[in-house]
Amino acid sequence: MRTALSTQMNQMKVSDSGKVRPPMLTVIAPADGRVIETIPTDDPDQVRAIVDRLRDNGALWRSLGVVGRIHWLTSFRNWLLDNRDELVALLELETGKSESESEAEFALALEALEHYRAHGAAFLGGRHPQVAVRPTASMQVALANQLCSVMGVVGPWTYPLALAVFDAVPALLAGAAVVVKPSSETPLTMRAVTAGWASIGAPMVFETVAGHDAGPAVLDSVDYVRFTGSADTGKVVALRAAGRLIPCCLDIGGKSAAVVLADADLDQAAACIALGGLANSGQSCNCVERIYVESAVHDAFIDKLVHEAAAFGPMTDDDPGIGVMTSAAQVGIVRDQVRDALLKGARLLCGGTATGHVFEPTVLADVDPAMSIMTRQTLGPVLPVVRVADAGEAFELALRPPAAPCVSVWTTDAAVGARAVGRFAPALVGVNDISGHIARPTPF
Repeated sequence: MRTALSTQMNQMKVSDSGKVRPPMLTVIAPADGRVIETIPTDDPDQVRAIVDRLRDNGALWRSLGVVGRIHWLTSFRNWLLDNRDELVALLELETGKSESESEAEFALALEALEHYRAHGAAFLGGRHPQVAVRPTASMQVALANQLCSVMGVVGPWTYPLALAVFDAVPALLAGAAVVVKPSSETPLTMRAVTAGWASIGAPMVFETVAGHDAGPAVLDSVDYVRFTGSADTGKVVALRAAGRLIPCCLDIGGKSAAVVLADADLDQAAACIALGGLANSGQSCNCVERIYVESAVHDAFIDKLVHEAAAFGPMTDDDPGIGVMTSAAQVGIVRDQVRDALLKGARLLCGGTATGHVFEPTVLADVDPAMSIMTRQTLGPVLPVVRVADAGEAFELALRPPAAPCVSVWTTDAAVGARAVGRFAPALVGVNDISGHIARPTPF
């Protein structure tokens, strides 16, 4: 099998001068296996040189003030709009997402940029003194922003454009320089975006680096790290940042849950949960990855869910299909989890097989909460269903690790829904609704 945007690293080569050249990174389209582009990677010395250059350029960037930086972010917004079609096509090509999913991701990135352009000055505005509550105290407390010179963004392959922009734009607005290390499976879109930043003549405070060695080098060079990815890699990032005593923020994966109670509107629940678990081939930590259903309505709900999954198709009539999975390694993980569940007694009701990078929408019944399909992140189009005795058991299971970034509760009892919101905090909780991550693209 050809790997999706796999990092087929060429062997190290020695130049005529005797200096070792860094390996190349070959990016392959998951939809058809063809080579999109081969790009150079950055070794640790190159990463350090880039970070040093960004740090030097940051003085000019900070001197522009908020208004000056918003000017350049506005020019950058205009460049993104002018090159929208090319960027969406590149994102679609390197991730294997459908056209509508790629459009939606571009829209999310643009909306984030617009949000910070509109509100950034207020977010950064001055000190906020607070008079002490004790009558005899004269001390005042003020809040101030402390700038980091260079921020490192280490991004995932799931949303390589939107998630990087979410982190990079507010840092740029605040006056920091930013270096992005995209996933080695999806480096091209962000590489094109930072090239666009350079093309508008903006100060050179926004760059990307590529390759497996670049990630650790970023952690060893920057002043602050934003990481999005798996919990296992997040632990490594946190320890490495702690070793340098620099702050880091981790947005790590989890296993979002859905709870269907006996009084739920089963048609609505089945349709929405299928969409929430199968959109973008399940490749988001917000996607529904485990479902707990009260026994009284379990069989009826399963029948409806299988119907929805079997009929699941593209978001728009223009899409040729539901898209493919980006990562070949992740296809293997999904296949192994489904196989493990079946060997341990789960029933396969639809799907369950992969052709290349397309994994069929899959529904599993008779799932045990201890199976790996329920305890490990899947990031694939699989809907495993557990029968529970009552709401108490469902909530208890949904609260078990791994953490659920999103929880949806399906009930017609408003009081039960309200209590669930508090019980699952700080997860994003939807009552008779799923996460907004599958929002349709907004035209610009």
